[in-house]
Amino acid sequence: MRNAINTVVGAVLVFTAYYVGLLIVNLTSLPVPGPLVGLLLLVGVLFAFPQTERQVARAVTFPLKHMSLLFVPAVLGVSIYWSDIKANALAIAIAIIITTSFCLGLTAWLTQALLNTKSTHKTQLNNTNKNEGDTND
Repeated sequence: MRNAINTVVGAVLVFTAYYVGLLIVNLTSLPVPGPLVGLLLLVGVLFAFPQTERQVARAVTFPLKHMSLLFVPAVLGVSIYWSDIKANALAIAIAIIITTSFCLGLTAWLTQALLNTKSTHKTQLNNTNKNEGDTND
């Protein structure tokens, strides 16, 4: 029974965030998708109330396991516009390659910067601890 309640609470949180995001975008005319705003709101709720993570995880596990079913309409859409895709294949390929390379490069650079900062900070802490130990001897 407790699992069912947790699942319902999680689903309510996810759908509430979704619809509140849509409402905010419609009221403020923001140039971003409503579901994205809802997702950011949900992330904020999860950071503010970490205990809700279990309920949200329980509610979204099933749909995430079967995500491939949600791509069937996209595949059908590709088949409908296949002639347009063939006509613009070079431009599409270049755009995909450039944006993918840019995103991977940016992610690698940011990760490396964060790891270097973390290791530098750890080294400084170790040196500080060693220096404090030398003066106390």
